[in-house]
Amino acid sequence: MLLGCDIGTAATKAVLIKDDKLLHKVKVATNANPDDALQRVHAAFASEAGISATVIEQTAITGWGQQKVSAQHINANHMNCLAKAAVWSEPSARSALCLGAQQGIALSIGKEARLLDYRVSDKCANGAGKFLDVISEALGCTVEETAAIAELSTNDLSMSSQCAVFAESEVVSLVNAGEPVPDIMEAIFRSLIKNVATLCKRVRVKGPLVLGGGLMNNHRLVAILNDSIKTETAVFAQDPDYMAAVGAALLAKRGN
Repeated sequence: MLLGCDIGTAATKAVLIKDDKLLHKVKVATNANPDDALQRVHAAFASEAGISATVIEQTAITGWGQQKVSAQHINANHMNCLAKAAVWSEPSARSALCLGAQQGIALSIGKEARLLDYRVSDKCANGAGKFLDVISEALGCTVEETAAIAELSTNDLSMSSQCAVFAESEVVSLVNAGEPVPDIMEAIFRSLIKNVATLCKRVRVKGPLVLGGGLMNNHRLVAILNDSIKTETAVFAQDPDYMAAVGAALLAKRGN
């Protein structure tokens, strides 16, 4: 049994895999303490699935906290994790896109899940989950509510700001001007996806394109992305949040 763990700045996602099949997954808050987060992952597996840490043959860790864990483990390259997981989810995958809390990543994938090229977003969180967190707070709604809100939009608005801080100010100005919240939210979504589409073009993504990361739980964002890039896509099979964690577990099998 192999443990793959993606330790992010906010959340730690972990999966257990045996014979390339996902057995169980858990998510815990990182709380700036990767060692403690890993301990709570083990505790969650024990309490929720009755799986003891003693039966785990190998542990591979990726993400922000991989160098901060004292327990013995394999350091799994994040880009290789995403490529490996994309092919595990969709065997014919040729590209992957992961939109996490802090950044967006687009990858081109070759034979046997080999990483060919990748690009990382660099536009002040526009193209990542943090951007949507900031905007949702400004509009007084939760991230989970944003897709349903955007679908109520009836008019096109444009957003000029690329930075999350300036976009928040622009959103407040639009609200004060009386613009409907659904129209503002849809404009935010289109601004976000515009930057993501540019990222995809930089690595010349081809279908099937596997979509991962927390933002890909938002069906409205997925729909706008599909309209924008005109490429065959498939959302990661076992919850987009766990894409990197699954890849880490698969790399643990190889010992790298």
